[in-house]
Amino acid sequence: MTETFDAIVIGAGVIGASNAFHLAKLGGLKVCIVERDQVCTGGTAKSCAIVRSHYSVPTNTALTVASIAMFNNFKDWLEDDEAESGFTGCGYIVVAPDGDIAGKLTENLAMQAGVGADTFAISAADARELHPLLNLDDAAAIGYEPQSGYADPYLTTTSFINAARRKGVVVKTGCAALSLIVQGGRIAGVQTAHGPLHADTVISAIGPWSRALAEPAGIDIALEVSRHAVLTLRAAAPYDRNLPIVKDLTTANKMYFRPASGGDVLVGTGDYGDPVAGPEAMDENISDDYVLLLGGQIGRRMPSFADASLTASWVGAYDVTPDWNPVLGYVPGIDGLMLNFGFSGHGFKLAPAIGKVQAQIVLGHKTDIDVAGYSLARFAAGRLLTGVYGVGSMS
Repeated sequence: MTETFDAIVIGAGVIGASNAFHLAKLGGLKVCIVERDQVCTGGTAKSCAIVRSHYSVPTNTALTVASIAMFNNFKDWLEDDEAESGFTGCGYIVVAPDGDIAGKLTENLAMQAGVGADTFAISAADARELHPLLNLDDAAAIGYEPQSGYADPYLTTTSFINAARRKGVVVKTGCAALSLIVQGGRIAGVQTAHGPLHADTVISAIGPWSRALAEPAGIDIALEVSRHAVLTLRAAAPYDRNLPIVKDLTTANKMYFRPASGGDVLVGTGDYGDPVAGPEAMDENISDDYVLLLGGQIGRRMPSFADASLTASWVGAYDVTPDWNPVLGYVPGIDGLMLNFGFSGHGFKLAPAIGKVQAQIVLGHKTDIDVAGYSLARFAAGRLLTGVYGVGSMS
C-alpha cells in the first residue's frame, strides 16, 4: 500500500532533521524523513560544527542569532530532557589585518549588533586575556562574540531526530530517494528504493547530492562541489576546550581553529577548496604540503603550536552556490517543492533557525525572519548575496 504524508524530508543530516522536527512541532504534520544511509552520515558528519554570528549578509547573522538562542536552550526547544547538542559556549574571536579588511570587520560588527548579535570590537590585550596562546602582533581589528561556540554534529542531529520521532515523524533509513514525483507542475511525492511515497510538500536537504534529484526534474540549481580538508593538531600542552574559536582573516585561506577532543585543536579553512565532480569523487588523501601550510599558519598565530603534531585528518564536501549562500524556500515552477542546498560550509550553525522558518513557510505562518532573498531565482536575476570578504564561508 502506498504511504501518504503531509510532508516528506529527504536527508537525515542536521538541516533535514531540523526541518522535520519543526514541521511536527509547529504544525503537527504527518512527516516522513527518507535517508539513503543512516542518520548523520552525510555532510553533517564531517562538520566542524562552529556556531558564530559573524557574517556580512544580515540575514545570515539574524538566522545564527536565532540558532544560538536555540543551542543555549536546546532541551527546552526540543521539548526533550534527553536532547544533547554538545554545545560549548567558548566564544569566538575574528582577527583582521590592517587595511580594507579591518574596516569591513568593524562595519560588520555594527551591522551584526544591529540585528541582535552579541558581538563587539576588542583590543589585542583583551583578546590575549581571553586566549593567552595568541600572537596578535599583526592584528589591526578584532571582533568577539562571547555567546558563540561549537557543538557536536552527531549529538545535535540525532537529538533533532529523536525529538521529531517523539512527535510522530517517521524516519526511514536505508531508503534512498531516487527521483521526485511531479504531476501537473506540482510535487506529488518521492520515488524511493523501497517504492513511492506521496506528499504535497517535499523538502530536499541533501546538500552536495542535490543535483541528482534536481536535474532530472528539469531544475538548474547552479551548484558546485568542493573538497575541504580538516586537521587536528596536538602541542606539548593540552589545548583547553574552553578557549575561544579563532577566525584568522590575515590568511588568504581564511584559516580557523577551535578546541577538539583529547586536548587537540581542530584546524580548517574557509576558502573555495578543491573543485570535484561530486561528493563521491573526493580524494581522501591530504598532501604533506597542505599539512605544512596549515601547520605554519597556526604556528605563527599560536607559537606554542609551531612544533605541533598531526593527530587526525579528514575531508568533506562543500555544496557551493555562486554567492556561497544557501537556497531556501519553494522552487519556482514546481509547487510544493523546497530545495535546501548551497550551504557552502556554514550550514550547521544555520540549521536550527532554518528548520523553524521553513516550517513557518509551509504552514502559512508569518516567518520570524524573512528568507525570500535565498530563493533559487536570485541567480538568474543577478541578486547575489555576496559577502564583503569575497567568496568563502564568511559571507
